[in-house]
Amino acid sequence: TSDDYLVRALSMPSDYGSITKAYIEKPKLTDNQISTIETLSLYILSQNKLGNLDFASNTLKKNLKTYLSQQRMIGDSIEIRDAYIINIAIKFEIIVLPEFNNSETLMFCINSLKDYFLLEKWQLNQPIFLRDLYVLLDKVKGVQTVKNIKITNKVGVPLGYSQYSYDIDSAIQNQILYPSLDPSIFEIRYPDQDIKGRVVPL
Repeated sequence: TSDDYLVRALSMPSDYGSITKAYIEKPKLTDNQISTIETLSLYILSQNKLGNLDFASNTLKKNLKTYLSQQRMIGDSIEIRDAYIINIAIKFEIIVLPEFNNSETLMFCINSLKDYFLLEKWQLNQPIFLRDLYVLLDKVKGVQTVKNIKITNKVGVPLGYSQYSYDIDSAIQNQILYPSLDPSIFEIRYPDQDIKGRVVPL
């Protein structure tokens, strides 16, 4: 099944290389197209030496294709493709309770967001629920109110980000930030610089 291919791709022996994220689906056909074979598109991403998401090398893709072919059902056709990386940054504003230290409370909030967006916790096509972020920060010790959370797109290979820009504002519906229709994943590439908060007055 599709899930079997997905599990095998993610559990491929390290001798072949390492797949970090994977998503599989049937290609979208137009009304007048008919598929005579079971064609599946397997979208993958790996990691670079810094631990950031990256596109799989051609060698890794060939190794994966070879590995999957050992268990591939007769009649199945698997196309291995690159998934999209959407790099984001987060800015937030909080009101701190009078008896708590502003800097310390901000640090706790930033660390909570870093933990929330750890790469191993996120999958391709997973949306971001803004309400969950408000609840997360609201639970941090010392936070009285979360005034605002703003997510922006970070783009540009020379700056160390993905080459793909994304219209964040248009992708938010009912306080949910949806990924693109093409398989993609949100990533905070540099948490130390791309998660920022400030304390505002009541």
